[in-house]
Amino acid sequence: MKATVIKDFGTAKKPVLPLAPETTTVNKKEDLAQVNLFSNPADVDSTKVKFAFKMLEGGTETAREVIQWMQNVERAFTGLNSNTGTLRRQMMQQFARGSASSGFNAAVTQLAPPTGMQAVATAQAAVDADDGTDVGRANGLAANLAAMQALTDETVLALRLKKRFRARCP
Repeated sequence: MKATVIKDFGTAKKPVLPLAPETTTVNKKEDLAQVNLFSNPADVDSTKVKFAFKMLEGGTETAREVIQWMQNVERAFTGLNSNTGTLRRQMMQQFARGSASSGFNAAVTQLAPPTGMQAVATAQAAVDADDGTDVGRANGLAANLAAMQALTDETVLALRLKKRFRARCP
């Protein structure tokens, strides 16, 4: 049996996620997101630990850098006991910039309205399905519908992320 050798072995494209990690270089202090994390996130009086990681610019990072950034963001959220959507959204403005930040902000404004509309539709369906025999229940359903109709994009985002956080952390 004859073995064949690929002639363009040295000119192959660089893999998306190479086996050996590439070194991450940070040229300036401004390229780092810095936070003080609690050693015990449930205790605000616990020791604080400084944590810094490279900010996400968007478009220039390798797949490994994006994965590492996502892990660092989760670590920061955990260490700050940040489990509300509004607080996480505000913090994301410090962890990303450039096209990463603008892409995040655009996605938030696209995701929040459909989620809010779905919450209103669900509450309306509950009101419509109620037979009206229990006045207390009917008033509660009407109050819930009014609350869903009053939601802003910020509160919808907070509820959505809180629900996602609860699902991940029983």
